[in-house]
Order: sequence, then C-alpha cells, then structure tokens
Amino acid sequence: MSIEVSSIDGLRDDVILGLNRPERGFFNSFGWFSNFFNSVAKVLNFDCFFLYQSQINNPLILPLMYEANHSLKVVKSMSNYYSPIFSLVGDRGMVESEISSFLQQINKRLPAWDLMELRPLSLEECDFLLSEFQKNGMPAIKFFCFGNWFLDVAGRSFTEYFSQLSSQVRNTVLRKSKKFFQLDGAKVTIFTSIQHIEEAIACYEQVYRSSWKVEEPFPEFMPGLIKLAASNGTLRLGVAYLGDKAIAAQVWIIADKTAYIFKLAYDDAYTQYSAGTILTSKLMEHAIDLDKVEIVDYLSGDDSYKKDWMSHRRERWGLLVFNTSSFRGCLEYLKETLKARIKRLRDIYVMLKTKLKI
Repeated sequence: MSIEVSSIDGLRDDVILGLNRPERGFFNSFGWFSNFFNSVAKVLNFDCFFLYQSQINNPLILPLMYEANHSLKVVKSMSNYYSPIFSLVGDRGMVESEISSFLQQINKRLPAWDLMELRPLSLEECDFLLSEFQKNGMPAIKFFCFGNWFLDVAGRSFTEYFSQLSSQVRNTVLRKSKKFFQLDGAKVTIFTSIQHIEEAIACYEQVYRSSWKVEEPFPEFMPGLIKLAASNGTLRLGVAYLGDKAIAAQVWIIADKTAYIFKLAYDDAYTQYSAGTILTSKLMEHAIDLDKVEIVDYLSGDDSYKKDWMSHRRERWGLLVFNTSSFRGCLEYLKETLKARIKRLRDIYVMLKTKLKI
C-alpha cells in the first residue's frame, strides 16, 4: 500500500468515508475539516493537503497545512485554537509501519520544511507519535496545550447528577432560575435543526458581540460550524431571551455519545441575571435526559467555573518534530531543547526552594 496526497476538493469517496468513521469523532470528520478549510485556512492562504493510505477500507489519514510564505517553514496539523482535539486515527500497527512513508511524502511535497507541529493530541497519542518519529530518526519534543475538563455521566439522570453538585452551585441555579423565569418575556430556546438556523446564528452573534469576548478572527467559522451541526442533527444551540432580546447563548454539539460545550457567551449588560449559568443547566438537562450522552466535555481550558460542573480532568498535548536535514530545523531543535532544559532546571529550583523553605 502506498501513501497518496490530495487537496480537500480532490479527496476520494473512500477517504471521506474514512474521515467520517465514528471512531474518528466529530472534530476529525470531513465536515469539520471542510469548514475549517473554507473559513480559516483559505483565508490565511495556507496550503492544505491530506496524506492517506490508498486501497484500504479504513485508511490512515493525516490532514496537514503549510504556510508557504513564512521564513520558518512549518508543516502543521490542520488545526488551531478552534480545535479541541486532533488525531491520526488507525490501527497502531499500521501507524508504526506508515510513519516513514508519511515523512517521505511530506519531503516530496515540501522538500525544505523545517518543523512539524501536531496539536492538540491526547497524551497517549502524543507519546505514541513521539516514539514513532524518534524511531524514524526525527527528533521530537512534546509540549502542553491545555487542560480538558469533562463529566462522566455514569448513567445518572439530570436530577441525580444535579443533586450531587456543590450546594453553592445548586442554590445559585435554583435561586437565579426562579428569579429569571418570573421576569416578563424570560425564556430559553434550544435550536436543534436547520429550521430557524439563521435566527439561531443571528442570536448567537448578537450575544457574542455584546459579550466580554474578543472579536472572532475568522467570522465565517462559527456560522459554518453551526450550519454543519444543524444539518447532521448534532446542534444544541441554547439561547436565553429577555423579551425579544437574546442575552446569553451557548453552542453545544452532541456527537460520539458526548455533549461538547463548544462556545458560550452572555451580554455584559445583563450579568445580574446569571443567564449563562441558567442556560448551562438547561442544556445539561437536555443532553443528559433527552440525548442520553455518556460524557459532557468542556473542551479547551482550565477555567475555574468548569470544576463546578465537571468530574474529571485530562490534558491535551502537542508535538514538535524537527527536520534535522534543514539548517533551520537543527537550529529550532537546539533552541527548543535548551528551553526545555532551562524550564526543567527552573522547576527543580522551585521545588527545592519550596522543600527547603529558602
């Protein structure tokens, strides 16, 4: 079997089917990459391509992108801060036998590349790929990306789950919900389909513009994602209204037996109503009792409020792979190795200082 290369618009049907296999997950599906390409990579003029095994029912697929005009020539996973997880999915034995073939194809397409960056990976996959690249003579260094808080529903109903939250969270939700729904025109709507999708997008964007969040750098990404999720039945876009005005909005995606909490925002002018907390509770109830999810996933970040709702934490890591046949690749490897050693020495110093109470 050989490794082939294709642009996104030239992918064969079997490769698209491979991307859409359930085990790949929503954030490694063809729809996800297609929206990412159209709303992010194309805007940045990145060269995007897929490496994949030919003539196989469940091909290994590696979606990559390359910033052609950058002084440091970096090959990247087709991901950025929108991406909560990236994965090269396939049989582990197959991955081991094909890493060298993937590298050969990258060298053929981009003979002068200096550095490869794959992120964000599960810790297990990061360690596995680190070992495989090193076996193929490519030095690599892993780095921390972010913490990921999630809830193991463990077969509970929403009522059972809610009863086990801290008394502070329970009291806040009950007290704020009672006050909010007594207000004229107070309501929560959960959009789940393509019907009324433009209204849903308009509400989300209105709330986002009125929130504390910085302006979206790629304004077409979220509308594209919302339409994608609505078209395949995975969208749960919750909106809290006061009268005709949307004051809080959250974008959840139900896929892979998981409720992914992707985006949330509330209007700063209505902070006193805690509409975001109320909306989280309503969407949590919908996901657990109606969608019967097994996991609720807060995706990227260690924000303190996530601990109030979630039960477990794991980490997402990245991998830097250095092309030591390139001068810049060698230079970057030396620089990153030095940084890692300095950090290790600093950590040892802090630990000793704490123990000795210097």
